[in-house]
Amino acid sequence: MKKNQRVLREILYRTYERGERFMSQKALAQVCGISLGSVNPVIYKLAQIGAVETKPMGLRVINPKRILLYWASTRDLARDITYGINSHVSLKEIETSMPKGAVLTAYSGYRARFRSVPAEYEAVYVYADPAAMKRKFPLGKGRKKNIFVLTPDPHLSRLSKGGIAPLAQIYVDLWQLGVPANRFVEELDEQLEPAAMGALQTMIEKTRKQPST
Repeated sequence: MKKNQRVLREILYRTYERGERFMSQKALAQVCGISLGSVNPVIYKLAQIGAVETKPMGLRVINPKRILLYWASTRDLARDITYGINSHVSLKEIETSMPKGAVLTAYSGYRARFRSVPAEYEAVYVYADPAAMKRKFPLGKGRKKNIFVLTPDPHLSRLSKGGIAPLAQIYVDLWQLGVPANRFVEELDEQLEPAAMGALQTMIEKTRKQPST
């Protein structure tokens, strides 16, 4: 995955899962492990499409859904797939038998996150070490692939919890899968706004409970 996409992931993670709307370009560069010069063009593009508003001390997110759709439409999921294999193991067993450090996304990420799925699916997409996956799941006899391994990165690993990708990553990966994933994308559309508002409310409540100095 291109490094500038880490910026989109970080902004969306902070917005949807931490309830943050204000952040600085410098902080984004540091946490994403890229230069400020790589962050600024991303922010400039987001400002052009009306997704963020730039300020003297940073930026304010004003339309996170536009950021999400911009990333979803420019993401190239196929390019990040290291390899695909056919395994005789069931999808559920595959999902629960991942090697250490693996991060589930797309259909499997949705199932792991919400404990249910809106439709059936036929493949597991996972960010993981290719060698570890090959050892864990030997090649099956069929030609139809049911495991797709994507190239991981340190930033994704940091934001993932319990081997599950952040919501925005799951969304854009599903969006890239097209028609077979439409039901999942529609359900996530309904989940994302409450997630953002819930995170914001939690942050407000924590602030209220802190003793004044």
